[in-house]
Amino acid sequence: MSFHPLARLVVAALPAVALIACADSSPVSPSADSDQAERTALRTQAVLGQYDIEFSSSGSELILIAHVRNAEGGAPGGGAVTFQYCSYKGLPSNDITQPDEAPSSACADGSASWANLLRMNVDAAGDAAMNFGVVQVVNTIGFRFKYSGKRNGVASATSLPEDWTR
Repeated sequence: MSFHPLARLVVAALPAVALIACADSSPVSPSADSDQAERTALRTQAVLGQYDIEFSSSGSELILIAHVRNAEGGAPGGGAVTFQYCSYKGLPSNDITQPDEAPSSACADGSASWANLLRMNVDAAGDAAMNFGVVQVVNTIGFRFKYSGKRNGVASATSLPEDWTR
């Protein structure tokens, strides 16, 4: 009776598999060093938070307020926000005769793009506010902010866009 070639291969490989299985350390099991590195990475990894934009007014001026919170609603532990507005492509900014401000839907469909306004640090509570100014011509403007977090705090992210409407 002769063995099938595959059976001969299995019989020949069994001693090598047994030797590896009985070894002190497996070539596929993580070492203590990699376990420590993974635990450290998890401790220093930023976590997603809450990113909200709000509108207020001071007299006739529009105020933008960014709120960044961790998952439990607490302060993010630092970071900065960049306020942005939706701007029609090809139009100059700060020209009252040709307003470039657009609703967020124009940025979503590609007829406009997000333009940076101001970058600033968040305060201890995770808030930042800027004065956009007096809005005289347009009725709807899309706003959002980009948050740049610290390595072990709330993750960097972009808020959902919000439209301010007069």
